[in-house]
Amino acid sequence: MTDVVFIGPSLPADEVGRLLPDAVVLPPVAHGDLLRLDVVPGDRVLVVDGYFLQHPPVRHREILDLLDRGVTVAGAASMGALRAAELWQFGMRGVGEVFALYRDGVVTGDDEVAVVHGPAEEGHRTLSEPLVNIRVALRRAVAADVLDAAEAALLLDIARELPFRRRSYLALERTAPPEATAVVDRFLTWRRRAPWDAKSADARLLLSMAADDAPELCPAHAGDQPIDNLHTRFLDSWRARFAGQPVGGHWVSDRDAAAVLMLLHPEAPAWHRRGVLGGLAEVDVTDPAVEERAHEVARRRGLTGATPAGWDWLTDRERDLDDREAVLRVLVRAFGTTPYRSLALWMVAAPLRTAAMLAAARQVAATAASLNDTVVPRTNRRRPGGRLHFRTEVVDGCFARLWGCAADELEAAAWDRGFVDLASFRYAAEPLVAYVKAFGAPRLPAVAGPAQESTLAGSAARVG
Repeated sequence: MTDVVFIGPSLPADEVGRLLPDAVVLPPVAHGDLLRLDVVPGDRVLVVDGYFLQHPPVRHREILDLLDRGVTVAGAASMGALRAAELWQFGMRGVGEVFALYRDGVVTGDDEVAVVHGPAEEGHRTLSEPLVNIRVALRRAVAADVLDAAEAALLLDIARELPFRRRSYLALERTAPPEATAVVDRFLTWRRRAPWDAKSADARLLLSMAADDAPELCPAHAGDQPIDNLHTRFLDSWRARFAGQPVGGHWVSDRDAAAVLMLLHPEAPAWHRRGVLGGLAEVDVTDPAVEERAHEVARRRGLTGATPAGWDWLTDRERDLDDREAVLRVLVRAFGTTPYRSLALWMVAAPLRTAAMLAAARQVAATAASLNDTVVPRTNRRRPGGRLHFRTEVVDGCFARLWGCAADELEAAAWDRGFVDLASFRYAAEPLVAYVKAFGAPRLPAVAGPAQESTLAGSAARVG
């Protein structure tokens, strides 16, 4: 069993090691981090801290995906408590006082657990006080008869009015109105004698329970609410974008590997054509009669003959094709193209998704990334997010030469590899331009099969 802990300002990493030896300790969780994890049923993911401002926060579906796969997910103290309060009915386990406050609706604002903190190199040193810590300290002061309920509510309102970046006990003291000065002094004097950090306490509780294999940290089971409608286009897109493998010091996502295979494998257009037509005809992609069967399906549905509606998917030169070939090309392009943001490995034809093929594609993507790291500082050409940027004519010219097609046939060539338009093609192709310019077409493994004999529709998109 593997324990993965996402933690930052709530507790020092070395204390995590003392409380839960052998745990994999990672920085605060952000969108995509859970999708990168190599975890299996029985493993545990413990979420304490998470980003919400510097990076997009972890999405609920990412957690539900782990729960659906039999991975235990538990949270406490900060982002973990917040997400657990939102998902406990579906099997995410919550621990501690902060979780209970959110679950019971006492606390509703995300800002109550927000803090300003230093970088990882400084141990995520906390630079502000989370409001939930002040709230819990005030509750404890009431329980100790230091404050009455009205006084505690007054101080909580004062702290709540402060932006989360400015919240601290010193700021509470400095911003309190004159009539509250005595109350603040009494509260802070007591707190200095009995300090309490609710978030740290909850983080320690979660880790201690995990170390003791507490039954409360059990996987999702039949008593939890079923997880319905989990797999959506959004989750598939996130998984393609974030899931992957480290290669040569670079993280190569499934989307990166898919782009290499779709753009650079010489057999990609032929196998893509067979895959789309096989899906429409409901036959295996390797069926020798896949094109005949797909054409018969089109004929039965009245899609053969003059089809002006499909001409948008044909170039001017292709409109003189015989009816059968024109219909097949329109089917492949109308049903087999996707925007770049939806690009995923499952869209690559199955014969191109072997282990050897994917390993070779990931290596090409990693080499391209290394080359881009070398090129970018010299050219200073970056898009937002750090992507290398080439002019449109450079990208188009590079791949038109590679595929052996004319400039006005490039969009058709992109369609035949699964891209819905030139913009999607260019976004996927841009990170590979420097590689292609430096090395040409990569030597990707060949696929033995009927696609090698298939006539590629329209684009003449061949590499080699």
